[in-house]
Amino acid sequence: AYDAFQGQDRTLPKILSYGLEDNSTFAIVYDRVVYIAEAELGGKPVSYDAEGTIFSIPLGRTLGRGERCTFSVTAEDMLGNTLRSSFIAVGKNPDVPLTLINEISIQGTGDAPDRVELLFMEDGNAAGLMLSDGTAEGARHSVVLPDIDVESGDMVLIYWDKENKGSETITDKGYTAYVIEGGSETTLSGTNGALILYKEEGGSIMDGIVYTTGDDPDSDGYGNERTREAALLLLKEGEWGGESVDSSLVTSSRVIARMPGGWDTNTADDFFITAPRKSTFGYHNEYHPYEGS
Repeated sequence: AYDAFQGQDRTLPKILSYGLEDNSTFAIVYDRVVYIAEAELGGKPVSYDAEGTIFSIPLGRTLGRGERCTFSVTAEDMLGNTLRSSFIAVGKNPDVPLTLINEISIQGTGDAPDRVELLFMEDGNAAGLMLSDGTAEGARHSVVLPDIDVESGDMVLIYWDKENKGSETITDKGYTAYVIEGGSETTLSGTNGALILYKEEGGSIMDGIVYTTGDDPDSDGYGNERTREAALLLLKEGEWGGESVDSSLVTSSRVIARMPGGWDTNTADDFFITAPRKSTFGYHNEYHPYEGS
């Protein structure tokens, strides 16, 4: 905008790109020469004084793996136009292991609530992995995993919307399942839904699953727009192919489970519906499929 009375351009600077360079440096690029007037990490001032268009701003400390912190910066151009921006910086985790969605309860009750189990296929650290009930933009809820060192075969069991009233860990046959609370205010989406596992917030997709009853005509058969959008994203990224997992037989005692051993073709063939009361949350999956009444 041009100020006719002052004869001066009042257009604010624009940010062209931003993000962590590493866990101690935040990079930001502006569309014009600016002066960094102020920078803060978590409300604490960051010492920095520079002018230009491309900046690598030291955070003053190193973020922990998966640590979330607000980073704010105030930039002023040569005409005095000032832009204050805030970002969520999430500490990068270089040791994220290959992880799969392993077992899902989508028709939870008080005694058997909605849960999602993740299986680690290699050693590493779980910090920053993000599980969402939709795309990053369309999800109702996402769970970011904490800083946990894991070994191949270990698991994380997420109580999606309920408290965990049992142990924080389950140990069996040398493997450990770490039990955490997802903190969602709503349950999972019933029998028409999708889950997407991201390597990190805003990062690439590591795994996903789409499940529908197959008899709901809404949203091209996916039952709702959130599920449809998630399915299209997974298809586009090559993390899902073919038909959805048939969830019409799922109940509170029959859940969706991955074939034992981490079988992974990114299709419905990777999963089966368990027989009643044959879920194995917190333990490695066993093949006990539902075979009808």
